[in-house]
Order: sequence, then C-alpha cells, then structure tokens
Amino acid sequence: MNQILQTNNQNIKKKSNNKYNGNNKPDIQRIIIFSSIAILFFALLIIGAYSYRIYKSNKKEDKTIGKPEITLEQVENQVKIIANADAGINKIIYTWNDDEPTEIEKNGITNLEEALEIPEGQNILKVNIVDQNGEEAKTEQEFYVEEDTEKPKLEIDEKILKEQGKVKITATDENNSIRLITYKWNDEQETTIQATEEGQTVLETTIDTIKRGKNTLKITAVNGINKEKSIEKILIGVNEPKIDVVKEGNKLIMKMTHDMGFEKIVFTINGQEYVYDENYADYNAEKKEVSFTFNLVEGENTVIIHAVSTEKTEKTYRGKCNYSAQ
Repeated sequence: MNQILQTNNQNIKKKSNNKYNGNNKPDIQRIIIFSSIAILFFALLIIGAYSYRIYKSNKKEDKTIGKPEITLEQVENQVKIIANADAGINKIIYTWNDDEPTEIEKNGITNLEEALEIPEGQNILKVNIVDQNGEEAKTEQEFYVEEDTEKPKLEIDEKILKEQGKVKITATDENNSIRLITYKWNDEQETTIQATEEGQTVLETTIDTIKRGKNTLKITAVNGINKEKSIEKILIGVNEPKIDVVKEGNKLIMKMTHDMGFEKIVFTINGQEYVYDENYADYNAEKKEVSFTFNLVEGENTVIIHAVSTEKTEKTYRGKCNYSAQ
C-alpha cells in the first residue's frame, strides 16, 4: 500500500513538473515572436520614412534651374534689356563702347526690363546678367541712332583724362553757336560754364580734380537754339603716390605717402634692390606714410623708387647724388 502511494506520489510530482514546463515554453515563444514582429515593424517604418525623405530630396535636386537669359531690343532711340533667371537676378552689368561698366543690384528679381538711351552714332552695348547662384549670361550688340545735326557736338579729351587725370570738355556748333556747358557729379548741384561772346562756336572747360571713388559725371552742352547734347561718363578718382627724397649728411631719407596705403614699394639703391611688401616684417597695407633711410657710399649714388598704392596707382622716382666723406 505504501509502495503504491509512493509510486502514485512520484507520478503526481512528475505530472506536475511536466505540466509546469510544458505550459511555460509556448508563452516565451509567443513573447519572442511578438517582439520580433514589433521590432521589424518599427524598422520598416523608419526605413520607409528615411527613403521618402531621400526621394523628396532627390526630386528637389532633379529640378533643373536654368541659366539666366538676355534679349536686347531697340525701340526708337532706346534699347530694352529683357532678362530672366529662375534663381533670381543678383545684378546687371552693362557697358557702352569702351566706357566704364555700370553695375546695378537687382536683389533676386526673376524678370527684368531695363531701358537705356542709345548714344548717337554707332555703338556697341555689352550686357552681363548674374543670378543668385553666380551663373552668368552675356551678350553684346551694335545699335545705331542717327545724329541730330541741330544738336551741338560734345567731347571729352580721352588722352588728357588718361595721362593727367583731368576732364577736358569741348562743345562746338558751327551753325548755331554754343551758349553754355553744364556738368555735375552724381546727384550733386550743377556747375554752369557760360559762353563769353555772342555767336561763340567753341566752348571749353576743364575739371582738374576727379572725385575719389566711382562717380558718374553728366555733361550737357546747349547751343543757340536751345538744342542739347549730353554725355554721361563713369569715372574712378584715384591718387598717385607721393615720393620725397632728401640728402642729410651721409644719409638718404626717403618718404612715400598715399592716403590709401601701399601694395608695394621697390627701392634700387646703387644696384641693390629692397622690397617693401607683404613679405616684409613690418609691412602694413594701410600705412599712409612709409619712410626709409640708407647710408650713402663715396662717389656717385643712384636711387630708383617705384611705389604702387593699394588702388593700383604707381609713381617712379629716379635720382643721383654725390657723396664725399671729406
């Protein structure tokens, strides 16, 4: 009896253990399967979102932004500049013949129409459009406007302008005489030069000093029947360096001055070259006055100084001096 009970108890115990182990395994498997599915679902969700972002980005990049386009069209005595740029127009630069370029900021507008007065006679207009991305479109074209014979002739002496930095203005009219010349810088007050004689056919005036920096000079001549001829010219006013050389005893003192500073100064003393530029230890591009002192040698001394300002103007000095120690 005891043996039977013991056997039964063991069987019950085994059955109990089997029941516990058998029911627990499927629960763990279900948890693992569920977790795997959840992780896979979230992974697919993340991959999908990331792929969509890349797709949208690529679609943006695939959108081609065209280069700027320019068309020039003459309407009577004017030329119309028609331009467009998908990226927006940053600036327009135009030049008549060999004049200084005129630059106008456009702040990102996509379409542009600009009308310019065509000078009388045969002229070449060059136009450059720059968009917000730095892309450019260039064109040039010839335009002709017949001269009005009743208007006076008005000229600027380019040779004097280049060599002396002065603006010499000449107005002539053999048929109707010259009454006056006016000129003004930018939007400043006008200066008037009147003819001094009745029936005067030639009137001249000279502007000795060009305003510093980039400025527009507008000149107008008026003849005896009140017909006008005007010229607009962009001029850049600059100063040349100034060089002073003084001998004091056995010393040569050199002083260079410029109100904007120096890019470079080259000294050649008795065949030996010395350079003041960015490689010189105490170089300062904004320094307005630079001085150097050299010892003279017995006999003849030769000096050559070439100074270049930061606004690219140049000046050269050449000199000789004798020195005796006695």
